[in-house]
Amino acid sequence: MIKAVFFDIGGTVHTQDATPESDRDYKERLWRYLEEHGIRTADTPDELLEHINKGAKAYKAFTEEELIEIPADRIWQEFFLADFHIPAEKLAGLGEDLCYMFDRWRKHIVKREGLEETLKGLKDAGYRLGVISNIMSTTFVPRILEEHGVRQYFETLTMSSVCGIRKPRADIFDIALKEMGIPKEEAAYVGDTISRDVRGISNAGWPLMIQIDNPRIYHKDEKYRGMGYKADVEIKTLAEILPAVEEFNRKLKEGT
Repeated sequence: MIKAVFFDIGGTVHTQDATPESDRDYKERLWRYLEEHGIRTADTPDELLEHINKGAKAYKAFTEEELIEIPADRIWQEFFLADFHIPAEKLAGLGEDLCYMFDRWRKHIVKREGLEETLKGLKDAGYRLGVISNIMSTTFVPRILEEHGVRQYFETLTMSSVCGIRKPRADIFDIALKEMGIPKEEAAYVGDTISRDVRGISNAGWPLMIQIDNPRIYHKDEKYRGMGYKADVEIKTLAEILPAVEEFNRKLKEGT
């Protein structure tokens, strides 16, 4: 029987979109932060953002190939600010702030409708809740859950920034199970991507994968369509999660 439900964050708990406003806000925040710490980069915030976007693309390619997360200081020295050849000692200790800033402000974040009601409903029904997230920052997930007003519902937060492993590797899911203290037969997962979430649960061998619709990532998942990866349940809204888990358990109990 399913006793715990784990959630992805970006695209699942909330949606995120790059907008002109988020571009402006992010590049100005980043510019000020680097200037305050005596790190000179490009001549203008606009030029700096171009380099950051280039570095972010390179780091994304690296993580998708290696399926690991490297420490925050290295992310910024070796990828995001690589064009500026900043000495490691000058960035030492700044990486987490920079990663949080990127994860929080680079895109406009909106929590999904019915988030708290869904989590409360699951908790009231007796389910334990956790997070499994690919994320550069070690502080973004707890902080954004606080912003959304739902941190209290989650028992465990398993993050690639802490364990160094990224979805779809099975071992990040194994770590989440160990942190919660349950076998995989009792776990369900809710995520939005085929590339990381559906493939990850397939690799990990969990019994229930619930995929929530997110048109923003269709293009990223295109190459995985037709490869045989399919969620057990596909939903449009968070409100459908509890009924899906209850239905799975009912069928299991009845042996159907």
